Amino acid sequence: MSIPYSLALRMVRPGKPEQGNKTYPVAQVRQVMNLSDMAKHMSNHSSKYDKGDVMAVATQLTSCIREQLLLGNKVVLGDLGAFYVSLKSESANNAEEFSTSLIKKVKVRWEPSCEFEDLLNEVTFEYVGTRKAQADARKAEKEALNNAATIKPGEGADDEGGDGNLE
Repeated sequence: MSIPYSLALRMVRPGKPEQGNKTYPVAQVRQVMNLSDMAKHMSNHSSKYDKGDVMAVATQLTSCIREQLLLGNKVVLGDLGAFYVSLKSESANNAEEFSTSLIKKVKVRWEPSCEFEDLLNEVTFEYVGTRKAQADARKAEKEALNNAATIKPGEGADDEGGDGNLE
């Protein structure tokens, strides 16, 4: 298994340009897997449950986790890890001045179990370039294919009646 990445130039410390820029890796997403995709994937892993069963359980689990978080509970799901809430707010000078109107956001947090903590020892990395570089390469490839498609047999300098490969 490999995680695709590209490189990006970033400030060492945002807000402190005097510290300069450094190159950092940025994980790239190969594919977005939604609930339906994951249910199908799970049902294909020698499971006795089909896609519909997995989706039903996952949908109900999502609803119940949300309910428990709204009650102020932490939900621990074994090897999946734990879900809990944290609050983002403005500050008050003291407890008397504080009111819940200062709370601006409720964030859902995930606390990974040990199954997710040390992925570094199980993965390799694959340099794929930035999304812009990938898009530019796809565009250039399409243009090359379109140009090749407009050349009639016998017109191209490399036309030797080959197998159709564009290498």
